Amino acid sequence: MKLATDERDKIAERNRRINEKLFDIVDDPTRNLIVPKPEKPAPFINFAPLQNALSKLDESCRYYDSAMRDSASASRLQSRDVQQALDTALRQVELAMITERGLPRRPWFRHQIYAPGFYTGYGVKTLPGIREAIEQHNWDEAGEQIAIVAKTLEDTAAQIDRARAVVK
Repeated sequence: MKLATDERDKIAERNRRINEKLFDIVDDPTRNLIVPKPEKPAPFINFAPLQNALSKLDESCRYYDSAMRDSASASRLQSRDVQQALDTALRQVELAMITERGLPRRPWFRHQIYAPGFYTGYGVKTLPGIREAIEQHNWDEAGEQIAIVAKTLEDTAAQIDRARAVVK
């Protein structure tokens, strides 16, 4: 959300400078510089689906943590079958963060929470689909990616709930 606000402010400031002819004023006549064109103002992006999914994920994590601290759960975890079922359920949590579709322009990266950045080599970006769309001022794609990541987080929360059910 901060990145979207920063980009919106940056576009507005650059457009203000263009409209006030500041690039023309500071132009060096000995260099062949081209004054940039104004960019369409950045729209406000609806982050509500992502915020709702994060809230659900937080709730699922708190309930799971509470279940793990419960003394009745401790006795259930003595069973090898329960331990194996819990291990299986917890392995599925990470897999819930992967989509078959992958990231825009690189479907081989399927993790929706972190991946190497498109322009950063192997430098990791969190929420790469959303962040990169905002950085490229591709506002429609940012909205699409928010919906995809929100669904991914909801699936992750549901898998944590399944792990909690094993413990209970």
